Amino acid sequence: MTFLDDLAAFLEQRLDDFIRANPGLELNLILLDIQEQERHTLHLLQTLEQKCQTCEKDILGLVEDIRRWHDRVKKAEAAGRADLAKLAREKEEELRQRGQDLWGQRTQAQAQVEPTRLLLAKIRDRRKELETRIPQPQGTPPPKASYTPPKSDRTDPIEAQFRNWELEAALKELKTSMGL
Repeated sequence: MTFLDDLAAFLEQRLDDFIRANPGLELNLILLDIQEQERHTLHLLQTLEQKCQTCEKDILGLVEDIRRWHDRVKKAEAAGRADLAKLAREKEEELRQRGQDLWGQRTQAQAQVEPTRLLLAKIRDRRKELETRIPQPQGTPPPKASYTPPKSDRTDPIEAQFRNWELEAALKELKTSMGL
């Protein structure tokens, strides 16, 4: 396996040298990483906000249930049904505990929302800074600020053919520049 290990190390070193020799390419790789961080952070923020909304909705539903069971406790006590009043109190307490748990989950999610927003803003600022540092070819617009997922090969066969052709050309260029 040493031959394969040596070959892998050699190719990795050549790739690193190539990237260092082409700073624009290195910046593009960093930009791709930052865009991935931005997508991940945005998804996290949306998840946290959704969790807050879900908890709030569930808490409001519990409030109605707690009121109903509280009324049942009063009715059972007024009717002299201590056994039913006790069961209704237990149910009311169970619902209150569930409400407290939901409130805790909402509070935790809410506490993470603002730091996540700040992190997203920092990532976006860093992305914009990098986009200005990447040399743009003449006559080409700068890369889009937001991520648009590529079309699936199944929905656009021409896109797939061009992508394969472009990848093959890039691989040939890389091999040529590395002297392979």
